[in-house]
Amino acid sequence: MSFESEFEDRIPEHFGKDARVEGPLAESGAGRRLHGIDLTPSLTADQVTCLLDGLANFGIISIASQDLDRFSLAHFERFANHWGAPVPHPTNFTRGGKRAQSDAPTGGTIEWLPFEKRRVAAVNAAFPGELECLPHESPTVLVVANFSGKVADSSDDSYFIDKSSLQVGKDTAAPIKVSEGGSWHTDIEYEPLPIYVSMFLVHRSPVARNENGTWVDDHDHDTAHPYLEDSDEELLRLRKRLPLNGETAFADTAAAFAALPESEQASLETMNVRRRLNEGDKGWLAPLVRVNPRSGIKSLHSPIWASRPRVRPAIEVDGMSMEDSRTLLDRLEAHCLQPRFRYDHHHVAGDVTIWSNYMSLHNSPPIKSNITSIDDARLLYRLSCKGEPAVSLPRNDPQEWLDEHIAGGYTTPGEMLKLE
Repeated sequence: MSFESEFEDRIPEHFGKDARVEGPLAESGAGRRLHGIDLTPSLTADQVTCLLDGLANFGIISIASQDLDRFSLAHFERFANHWGAPVPHPTNFTRGGKRAQSDAPTGGTIEWLPFEKRRVAAVNAAFPGELECLPHESPTVLVVANFSGKVADSSDDSYFIDKSSLQVGKDTAAPIKVSEGGSWHTDIEYEPLPIYVSMFLVHRSPVARNENGTWVDDHDHDTAHPYLEDSDEELLRLRKRLPLNGETAFADTAAAFAALPESEQASLETMNVRRRLNEGDKGWLAPLVRVNPRSGIKSLHSPIWASRPRVRPAIEVDGMSMEDSRTLLDRLEAHCLQPRFRYDHHHVAGDVTIWSNYMSLHNSPPIKSNITSIDDARLLYRLSCKGEPAVSLPRNDPQEWLDEHIAGGYTTPGEMLKLE
């Protein structure tokens, strides 16, 4: 029996007769959407093992229809603990007195930002009484939103607010803007132990549609931004083919690797790349190809020469010049971004969507900002995890390991793990 058939049998066996599997979601075979699963109660060891096996084989798992009146961000963080140690997001703390995503010193002192100085404070002021974030205090939760309201002192740079989306209430006269989308990447691959799993909990997706039947119009492909100006024209075209209804774009790097000639696969498996947090750092070597320990599936891990142009240093293949590194990695990125490996994931309120950063690339779509209607609102919460999965909780990560790999040595509070 194939794993696909076995998985379809295991889901109702462990989660009840109403649970079922939909998919594959992508042309490449990646992705499964699971129905009839309630993540509010604690999970059994068999249930966790089933989900872990699913992600190890399919790269993306979306668990549909959580009840947001019951399923809190505390439940969400508890669930994340099964996939790895939850990682505080850099927008929720400073390091050495600087924003953690800037040129902050690698070993600087961590200081958690208070709730009122996080983006959530501004988001909650945009549509009062209509749409507010689920309550939380955890530094692991990243609020992903395309709207902000007026806060106590929005000129204070300690607020992590996207100024392009800042509106002054619903009566703002500022024109609606549309971003060009982000750049293809995996999450925080530039640290010695990269993010393994990331996940979204969806609160709201935009429902407004224009005369073309999409949320935003197709954007201008003539400029290189946010990429470098000397990027290859065909690669830029592939990079900028992004969804228009607020979906998250994925590329299946496991299927892309499997589609390469065996001789090239063997060569790539021997390669390491040097990644750096900041320009001038010595950096560290990391494998270009990773093998999933549960499924044995091989995949390209972030095969991108400059995934964060002007923010993080470009990477280089060990033993190659920077020029040759770029030539190789740009070719691999173009290979991964072919339509046959692409998948645009539609977000539905209540869904928990989990993806392996070792088996995929992802990108944010073009987004409306300065919105005045709740029909244009896009609100999600993201958590990311490092380290080994845990079938049972609490996790048993050594404090020394936490101090080395998790900002501030953070662990989920015990009372959060005991929720029902």
